[in-house]
Amino acid sequence: MIEEIFYLLVFPGLLAAGFFGLLYEGILRKLSARMQSRVGPPVWQPFLDWVKLMSKENITPRNGVGFMMTLCPLMAFAAALSVIPFIPIAGISLAGFQGNVIFVIYLLVFYTISLALAGWSSGSAYGSVGSIREITQMFGYEFPFIISLLTVGFMTGFQISPFLAWQFPFALLAFITASMAALSLPPFHVPDAEQEIAGGPLAEYSGPRLGMFSLAHAVKFWVLVSLGAVMFLGGGSLEIFLIKSLFLVIVIGVVKTVLARLRIDQSLNLFWLAIGPLALIDLARVAFGLWV
Repeated sequence: MIEEIFYLLVFPGLLAAGFFGLLYEGILRKLSARMQSRVGPPVWQPFLDWVKLMSKENITPRNGVGFMMTLCPLMAFAAALSVIPFIPIAGISLAGFQGNVIFVIYLLVFYTISLALAGWSSGSAYGSVGSIREITQMFGYEFPFIISLLTVGFMTGFQISPFLAWQFPFALLAFITASMAALSLPPFHVPDAEQEIAGGPLAEYSGPRLGMFSLAHAVKFWVLVSLGAVMFLGGGSLEIFLIKSLFLVIVIGVVKTVLARLRIDQSLNLFWLAIGPLALIDLARVAFGLWV
């Protein structure tokens, strides 16, 4: 019982997810800065930003629904955090069973829905447009994301377990690009394009509400990187798992830095006409036994 509580609250649960998620975001910012010949903020800057947000005041716009603006970040955080027990990190898995891949897909979709509801409940035109873009882009990246997980799922009995998917490069490509879109990272930061809609769904958020969304985003980052390190790169001991996770973070950081933002139609076309069909090739290879 004590071990289960430790796993849920410390590692690989709440504390580890928040710590590594914020650390990954700091690494992304530092990597982008160095690639652009800038010094950039320290890697611990996301921690300082989160503490500052949690010490501020919540402000509810005149047309906003305060109850929903408070509830949505909690739902998003709970959805992201609930995925962790299903991922065997360094051999630790609290909810390993056949079919848990499907359950994880559902929880990640619930996170996106919570974010969209947050924009609509703020009563802001920017928030509403950002929410529409969030849902629209979800219909794009969910297709290759699900295909990539199902491809490996066929090999593992649809259970999240360590698997080295080197023979499925298109599935890995689909997972990485779809994960970046799910995190609204460049070039897929269409929902919160600051130059156009001032932050999108979270344009009117401040204080602890915005802090909880920031922490939820960090936890989701940890979840997706951990999922990729386990299901596509084979997992391993804690040290090997962290090295593989850092490799994925660096790949994401490089792509994030070198590519410009796509329009919403370009994002959908990329996922439905390029990434999705490529992922289907690997899925068909598994279905017809042509992957050996």
